[in-house]
Amino acid sequence: MTYTSFLKSECLVLWRRKYDIFNALLFFIMVVVLFPLGVNASPEFLAPAAGGIIWCAAVLAILMSIESMFKEDYSDGSLEQLVVSGLSLPLLVLIKISLQWVAVIFPLLVMMPLLSEMLYLSSGIFWVLVVTLIIGTPSLFLIGAIGSALTVSIKQGGVLLMLLILPFYLPVIIFATSAIQTAQSGLPYSGLLALLLAISLLFLVVSPFMTAISIKASVN
Repeated sequence: MTYTSFLKSECLVLWRRKYDIFNALLFFIMVVVLFPLGVNASPEFLAPAAGGIIWCAAVLAILMSIESMFKEDYSDGSLEQLVVSGLSLPLLVLIKISLQWVAVIFPLLVMMPLLSEMLYLSSGIFWVLVVTLIIGTPSLFLIGAIGSALTVSIKQGGVLLMLLILPFYLPVIIFATSAIQTAQSGLPYSGLLALLLAISLLFLVVSPFMTAISIKASVN
């Protein structure tokens, strides 16, 4: 096995699991669309709350997608093969997480203009929202990968996964929504974006190694 062959095989796996990705995206759309119908559809309410609505929906969609990140590999023995492949397991994990991020977040960003219009988000704030998603969501996948690897050998481990990783998600959600609200108030928000980026960079360094350790512990 080479890194290139692993990349190709992971792309094929994502294609076979496209319905899982589609379900996560559909869930995201449903949450964003149903929220105004169930709470308040007035522009005065939705415009200030749009950032929080989209971010909460994105977090839930990401949780749906990462729960099964390593499940199939564990079930068919592929995870054990990765451990004994002789390749860098942290790098293989990073490739897998990166592909998962692209598969979920890119379609989400494509849908964002329409959803932001529905939530009466101004064009200036829309780009702040997009930036927070681009620099903030990698940390959610990186954190989620650790939890997914820890619970991969546990049947019905979805609830445990959420309990493990949600406390680490909270700072990301708080900084992202605060940046959007600060931008809506006309105040400087670059510091909050810097904190989001710092969290993603921190877990970019830590997560592949922690996930690799968790995978080895789960398959042994």
